[in-house]
Amino acid sequence: MASDSGKISSLLSVRYGERVVHKSDVFYDYGAYGLPDGDLHMDYNFWVMKSGDKVILMDTGYDIAARDWLGELSVMPTPEALKVIELDPLDVDMVITSHFHYDHIGYLSLFENAQVVSGQAEYDYWFGKRDANALEGEFTTEENLVPVEKAQREGRLRLISEPTEVFPGITVYQVGGHCPGEVVALVQTTSGPFIMASDAAHFYEQLENEWPFFAFTNLDEMRSALKFILKLAKETGATIIPGHDGRTRQKFPAASGAAGAIATVLA
Repeated sequence: MASDSGKISSLLSVRYGERVVHKSDVFYDYGAYGLPDGDLHMDYNFWVMKSGDKVILMDTGYDIAARDWLGELSVMPTPEALKVIELDPLDVDMVITSHFHYDHIGYLSLFENAQVVSGQAEYDYWFGKRDANALEGEFTTEENLVPVEKAQREGRLRLISEPTEVFPGITVYQVGGHCPGEVVALVQTTSGPFIMASDAAHFYEQLENEWPFFAFTNLDEMRSALKFILKLAKETGATIIPGHDGRTRQKFPAASGAAGAIATVLA
């Protein structure tokens, strides 16, 4: 049964990893702002949306212990986190991939029955690099792309380039910048609208000051993406959720029971 008026009834942020970073390391050209440096708590998350008996994820996390890319610390691996929040990955109907970096699609293979929604430009860029043997040193490996290709073979991959309502109450926009096909999602919940920014805006400072993140494929597109998110929020009254800011957990309540150690209730 669909949720009230086609809106999402539940929206959780699930933290699977963390690390502490310096502002000067994560904000592009931070020294030009003439501000003191400082630490930021960086969370690594995926997001769970429910509508009736339908379950939609945005991103999946990755196996920190197996990769140790940037010194992240594991809070709870995705497979274990799914058990704690009582979610069988085979029951997930859709996974929206914000982009194809390892920390966002590393566990995509778990969701064998889900439709996979991705940006067309993201698919073109990373599979072009794979076919050219040019993935060395990137934040994506050939292994990360295997479940995307599998979803395509099985008819489960949906590539978008224009604003698209991919599920009642969820509209996806391809904005680029951090990655060519970076996408954000406008989620209409029973508690109000939310913009899930993922890596189009890692931290609140980027929304407050329109500061670009240090990692991008196109700086102008990244700046445009931040402006777009802010404009969309103003037009819709949506609350923006940055993808990696640990302070989000201070702004919203923890889930009840054992899930409270990893899950934050956004709606």
